[in-house]
Amino acid sequence: MGVPHPSNDLSLGGGPSPVAATVPPARTPSGTGGAPGPRFRGAVTRSLGARAVTLPISAVTNLALAHTVVGAVGVPGYAQFALVATLPAVLPLTDLGAGAAITEAVAHDTSHEQQLVRGTVLSSARNLMCAGAVIAVTGVTLALLGMWDALLGQAAQPSCDLTVAIASLLFGCSMPLGLSRSVLLAVNRNDIAFLLQGAGSVLLLALVLLAASLGAPTGAFVCAVFLSQCLVNAAGGVLAGRILGMPLLRTTLGSLRASACKDRAPIAGLALPMTVVTAATAVAYATDRLVLSHTADAAAVAGYSAGAQFFAPASSLLGAAGLPLWAVFARQRRSPGAPRRELARFTGCFAAGGLVVGVAIVLLGPLAGTWMMHGRIQVETSLMAAFAALLFVQALACPATMWSTDAAGLRFQAIAFSLMAAVNLAVSIPLARLGAQGPVIGSVAAYTAFVLVPTVFRAFRRT
Repeated sequence: MGVPHPSNDLSLGGGPSPVAATVPPARTPSGTGGAPGPRFRGAVTRSLGARAVTLPISAVTNLALAHTVVGAVGVPGYAQFALVATLPAVLPLTDLGAGAAITEAVAHDTSHEQQLVRGTVLSSARNLMCAGAVIAVTGVTLALLGMWDALLGQAAQPSCDLTVAIASLLFGCSMPLGLSRSVLLAVNRNDIAFLLQGAGSVLLLALVLLAASLGAPTGAFVCAVFLSQCLVNAAGGVLAGRILGMPLLRTTLGSLRASACKDRAPIAGLALPMTVVTAATAVAYATDRLVLSHTADAAAVAGYSAGAQFFAPASSLLGAAGLPLWAVFARQRRSPGAPRRELARFTGCFAAGGLVVGVAIVLLGPLAGTWMMHGRIQVETSLMAAFAALLFVQALACPATMWSTDAAGLRFQAIAFSLMAAVNLAVSIPLARLGAQGPVIGSVAAYTAFVLVPTVFRAFRRT
């Protein structure tokens, strides 16, 4: 499963995303509807190749980004930077399930006019436009009331109200533009989405270096995150529109017109359970920094963020590797004879891969993370071991969660992830007393008990 990062892959999220949040290539113009053929294998190769290329770029730029921010505004400034930059991950919105709805529409709409696809895009864009407006208004209102200082806790810095207000406006604008990611995944061009993420990381680093050279305050570094996200999403909208054969940006901006209402298509059937899963994941993982900010101090938030810089790209690569399983299992569910052996084989492969990458995180993370913090924060081996354990249980569950992507399976996942989120938040608060690794340990326990075990059991019982 993927990671819920901002669209330019800042790798500050630090928490896994459910498989259900990733859109499957059900049947696209690339020819993935039947048995896996050369075009399907080519799409998978492009996807994994693009992710393999962008991950090292993102990893290097993220290390340089954190090193630059800490050098410019210190550990407390970096703590606010990391906290505010990942606040959008706390919101249970993402794409509001638009990816699933657009993928289904692309899979079923074979007409030249693309009425179903256009209607689905209009509905999705309207929902995201409204959600973005609500976020922008809410962020600015809380800033005018002077409430962000109390909400951010120990990580708050002077002028944080103005910083978050501007960030809220930029993020509100980027939400409907982010529809381009859903379209690229729906037409089986997630390789372009990954390349855009890599370009976004480079753009963000350039903006951060510019801010550092000008001696800018912490707020400038935070706003750079959301400005780069807007620019990357806009570029993605142009590319996705050309591939889809539809003016995506113009369609998105025109979705609020009254004349567009008659063309909209219903999307709640698939979008709702995915939104629930996304919301549960956001509560479970994106609140870790808030918990640490209120129960520990800014140093704990900064240490957690440093460890997340290594975990998030690894989890993202796992998501890219697991994406093709959705289409494979979707076909096999319709075939006579249950592929228990295939499911077991994929589970073993993913578990082995998660173990190998987890060991690398434990060995390299403490040294590189401490350098990233200029030696002011010691990134402990225990923190990296906790992140490695979280990656392993996520990898072990990946094939089973990919198998459970039919309607009934998505509803089951929505319940499982909701229970996991509630328990994770409850146990993370007392565990935060252990330090930065406390919430991660809580995540491992909650994910294992409420997602890994029941989902794997259900998948193998139904094969």
